[in-house]
Amino acid sequence: MLNSEGKVGEEAIWGKRADWVDYSGVVAGEDLGIAIFDNPANIKHPTYWHARDYGLFAANPFGEHDFYKDPKRDGSVTISQGQSLTLRYRVLIHHGDAGEAHIAEAYHQYTESK
Repeated sequence: MLNSEGKVGEEAIWGKRADWVDYSGVVAGEDLGIAIFDNPANIKHPTYWHARDYGLFAANPFGEHDFYKDPKRDGSVTISQGQSLTLRYRVLIHHGDAGEAHIAEAYHQYTESK
């Protein structure tokens, strides 16, 4: 795992904030990866990441309680009656690792597109 801050591995990524995380490895003899991009318009951007080395991989803008071990930070978001909350992410499945797939550049293109 690699994030947009250059951090590598579960310990450096789990519960940390980043624009994107890439999870790459060998699958059936082929170098493959999956990246998730957090949209800058999302609440709490850059988001927190729930990424584990056994395969769990998700953006988690609501997990502050567990990430900080602070009961005062529960991660809740209140949505008023009649209102809505939209969260946007992009998932990119690719060959190779994050460098070979130019994930940082792909994220930049994603954030620049209208």
